[in-house]
Amino acid sequence: MKNNILLLMFLVAGNLFVTAQVGILTSNPQGPLHVDGAKDNPATGTPTTIQQVNDVIITPEGSLGVGTIAPDSSSSVEVNTTSKGFLPPRMTNTQRDAIALPATGLMIYSTTSKCLQTNIGTPASPNWGCVAVQGSTGAPVVQVNSYTPNTPAGSAASETCLGSLCVRHNGNASEGSILLRSNTGASIPNSSIAGFQVATSGINMGDTEIVSLTTSYTQFYRGGASGGEFINYQVCTGTGENYRIFLTMVAPVLNPGAGNGMYLLNLEKVR
Repeated sequence: MKNNILLLMFLVAGNLFVTAQVGILTSNPQGPLHVDGAKDNPATGTPTTIQQVNDVIITPEGSLGVGTIAPDSSSSVEVNTTSKGFLPPRMTNTQRDAIALPATGLMIYSTTSKCLQTNIGTPASPNWGCVAVQGSTGAPVVQVNSYTPNTPAGSAASETCLGSLCVRHNGNASEGSILLRSNTGASIPNSSIAGFQVATSGINMGDTEIVSLTTSYTQFYRGGASGGEFINYQVCTGTGENYRIFLTMVAPVLNPGAGNGMYLLNLEKVR
């Protein structure tokens, strides 16, 4: 066994010094280090596009190609595939916040906020936010919504997040209020909240205040939206983002029983 290992080391070293290229499962390496996963590359010439699908290569410039032997010159890493996706690290916001000194631009998938997040802050002061979702036309999605039953389970499932803000409701069979929290992993100080309720009795003033949006939910209306009524709120975060929030219960009658109404919650990012 020891002799086999020594022989392998000798062959690799010899290949390095003679050709400056190492091929693994291929006798025809196309770069300094070339792995042919399926061992289907030709003995001479350039592998076809199909043959490259299972290849990994390091180029003389230090770029890494996966599924291609010619990664784009502007890229440090290029993954070429039409049958698989890129899977980033997945974790809760609590696990994310335990990362020591996360680099600016570090990306993860938050299972708490259900979105790709990147650190737009600094390692010492992280500021995590969801990456904007793209619609079918390529334009950024600026609004998201949830449509949930007027039950405790529906309330728990109503969370929707966009940018730096997450919102949900605490609606029951008769009425529901909005709750807000920061989606950045840290508090957002100096955020202004202003809104009103349109009810069968008229227009009622809601909360109007300047607060620090924390990472825990806070209720921002004393009453709420029942069947035939709605809440409309404007939120301006301390970082300069503006949002509109709309909540109403859709039902055939006023104040329906549990399971007979649906809460529509819409979160729109203005800028």
